[in-house]
Amino acid sequence: MKHPWVKYPVVFAALIAFYLLFALVANLLPNAPIIRHAARTLAKDDLQNDFFFVYSCRPAYYLDNFTDALILNQACNGGSEHLLTSMLLNPRAHNGESECASLKCFIHGDTTLHPIYYGRYWHGSTFLMRFLLSFWDYPSLRILFYLISSVLLAWVAAVLYRRIGKAVALFFVLALAFVNCFMMQHSIQFLPVLLIALAATLWVAYRVTEPRQLTLVLFIAGSLTAFFDLLTCPAMTWGIPLCVYLMKQQRHPDGRSWLRRLGSWADASVMWAIGYGATWVSKWGIATVLTGENIIRDGAKEFALRAGAQIDYSRLDAVTNNLSLIPRYYVVYILILMGILMLWRFNRKGIGTALLCLLTAVPPLLWYFVAADHSYLHNWFTYRSLSVCLMAVFFALTALVDWQRIKQLRIKH
Repeated sequence: MKHPWVKYPVVFAALIAFYLLFALVANLLPNAPIIRHAARTLAKDDLQNDFFFVYSCRPAYYLDNFTDALILNQACNGGSEHLLTSMLLNPRAHNGESECASLKCFIHGDTTLHPIYYGRYWHGSTFLMRFLLSFWDYPSLRILFYLISSVLLAWVAAVLYRRIGKAVALFFVLALAFVNCFMMQHSIQFLPVLLIALAATLWVAYRVTEPRQLTLVLFIAGSLTAFFDLLTCPAMTWGIPLCVYLMKQQRHPDGRSWLRRLGSWADASVMWAIGYGATWVSKWGIATVLTGENIIRDGAKEFALRAGAQIDYSRLDAVTNNLSLIPRYYVVYILILMGILMLWRFNRKGIGTALLCLLTAVPPLLWYFVAADHSYLHNWFTYRSLSVCLMAVFFALTALVDWQRIKQLRIKH
């Protein structure tokens, strides 16, 4: 299957089939142990408040219990006698108030709750939670999430250190630290994007040696993001592995011209967008056809709302509102230091890579501009897409420093 017009539709069809099978199997699981572990979660005083501060009373340190409770509520209400409804409309019981309060009411057997359907997303996280809640309560899962993601983070950093360089490994870690990625490690709402980004980065570091391989990886990553994510910071699964690939090319050049590299950058980026968008829209079509509910209209209406700007704020405000959560003083210090190193030992061979990295920093900002309403209101988690911008800028400056000459200078002394 060398031809992309054959390969990618086949891969896409296989992914959609897997998503439907995953949802089906998850909804065939018995509800009793899932509800029992959800009740144990509340008994351990977890998911008591919709928005919970961690470490600091700033928006960047919110733990999104609101959506985590929503996901657990959906998990408890899956597996109903209407299988297609559970798979495609994802019902949850609601009391008209907060999500944590609604989950408590459901667990305590409140009969006044009414069902809410949320069919415009795939809700892969809900199906995953049905599997996990069959064995563990949520406080235990938070520990598991943290352990798995920490191992992956350390693994990626070690691989980058060995295969691409110390500076790349350092700035990879710093870019994620500056957006408080440790907050993502504790929440099923945030975790999938981080895991997909890290897994794709590992695959790029180990296996990707040519552009068409990168394009396929990003296509699959985009599709998986649409399946699991609820529109948190999806650009991470595109930009982080792409930035690492650019630096891998810098370390191991293949002799291709800059224009050809630009074309490969564009191909991979477009295929990520197609994988992401087509997977999301396909859910609207499948749910509409199989359930009779007009999810296409609902999705289009919500898209128009989230892409708009309101009277109280502009599209530019959406961009600046996200940028305001970055620890800019630390970023400026790093940029000054790297600027000095660049001027001291300038690497002309890195100009092409630096330009591609800087180009990678632009789309997350455009995302905020286009999806202004969503990005402004939810900046406390959407700002994490700026990890791509930070990483891209750090890597651009890294590419412009002649590290070999600096190393030789150290050896001489």
